[in-house]
Amino acid sequence: MSLQKYLALLKTVELGSFSLAAEQMGYTQPAVSRMIADLEAQWKVELLRRNRSGLEPSAACLQLLPILRSLQADCDALDFAVSEIHGAHTGLVRVGVFTSVADMWIPNLLKSFRQQYPKIEFDLVNMESYVEIESNIRHGKVDCGFVRLPTVHDLQVHFLMRDELVAVLPPEHPLAEAPVFPVEQLADAPFIRLREKEDLEVSNFLDRIPHAPDFCYEVSSDHTALSMVEQGLGITITHSLIAKNPRYRVVCKRFDREQCRDIAIATAKNARLAGSTKLFMDHVISQIGASQTK
Repeated sequence: MSLQKYLALLKTVELGSFSLAAEQMGYTQPAVSRMIADLEAQWKVELLRRNRSGLEPSAACLQLLPILRSLQADCDALDFAVSEIHGAHTGLVRVGVFTSVADMWIPNLLKSFRQQYPKIEFDLVNMESYVEIESNIRHGKVDCGFVRLPTVHDLQVHFLMRDELVAVLPPEHPLAEAPVFPVEQLADAPFIRLREKEDLEVSNFLDRIPHAPDFCYEVSSDHTALSMVEQGLGITITHSLIAKNPRYRVVCKRFDREQCRDIAIATAKNARLAGSTKLFMDHVISQIGASQTK
């Protein structure tokens, strides 16, 4: 029974809520609350504190979390080993993603992965920023995640691809056949600006050019911007990963000044990964690496 108490504590820390932890574990909220109260009485320490957004771990709890996660990893490893004996890999992989990866990579990755391992389940967590993904990996809220390099020192990373910022033009644009798009030409056409909340990659790029574009529209979605370019309403800037979406009839042009991001998949450094997570990591590295060499 102590093991279930440990797992209940980990799930409550992850979700910041007794009720959410109870829902995921198949318990009642009072049962989860009681299990953690039992641990606090047994260990004579406070484990959780309330804040404005829910529950947060105490200093003592933070000190114990690595050991508790190691126990959870052992449980996952045992379950995975048993599933291997029966020839059916099982498990849950929690993945932190940002929008362009979620749109352009995840569907194909999951389709090909599930053809080999149909009983492994996924929890995909779409996050607003690279920092949020890094934090969730470090604190065990996801098993792995897609990040931008360089990243924080306590993550283990595997480089996947270099992704450039590109100019996105309607097919009839005068520079649609040009080898590159001169940065100075951004001021000569109506510009559709993406409203960035966290990682200001496009905004930072625009701040460094000598002449600001003519901002005619501002949108909150890359897909909206691409649809508007397709209709000839202007030009925009986005990353090549999402700009090359075949759904849109647009032209992507590299700039005469390179601006790019390096994308990697990451786990917590020295973390004991579940077998299902290892399988997914290997699959991502092999599939994305292969696609970049074609």
